[in-house]
Amino acid sequence: MNSFLLFQPSDSHRSSLPEQLRRLADDLENIEQRPGRTGPSVTISDWAVMERSVPCLVGRTIGHPAITDYRAACTTELFYLDEERGLARTMSRWYRLGTRVDPEYWEERLRENGPSEYSH
Repeated sequence: MNSFLLFQPSDSHRSSLPEQLRRLADDLENIEQRPGRTGPSVTISDWAVMERSVPCLVGRTIGHPAITDYRAACTTELFYLDEERGLARTMSRWYRLGTRVDPEYWEERLRENGPSEYSH
C-alpha cells in the first residue's frame, strides 16, 4: 500500500471541525516539507488500518498526550497514510508508524477482551 487520503468527518467533531480541517489541510498541503523536520511526537506500533464508521488506525500508542504508553487505542478518522515515509495523519494528529500488524491481530483481541481494549 502506498499513500492515500480520506475525507469523512464524523458528527462527533462538527463543533471544532473547521479548525481541525484547517490544520489538517495545512499539514497535507505541506507534506513534502514534513519528513526532514522533527517527526511526530506520537508513535503507533503494532498498527493496522481498520474501520469504525470511518477508516482509522488501531494500535499501541507511545507519546500520546492523553493515552498511557503502549495502551491499545483507536485513532480518530484517518486522512493520510504513507507507509514508505512511516507517517499517518488523523483528524487530531500526526503519527509516526511503528510495526504494522494484520487487522486480524486486533480483531482477535477485540473478540477476546471486548471493546474496553481500546482507549479511544
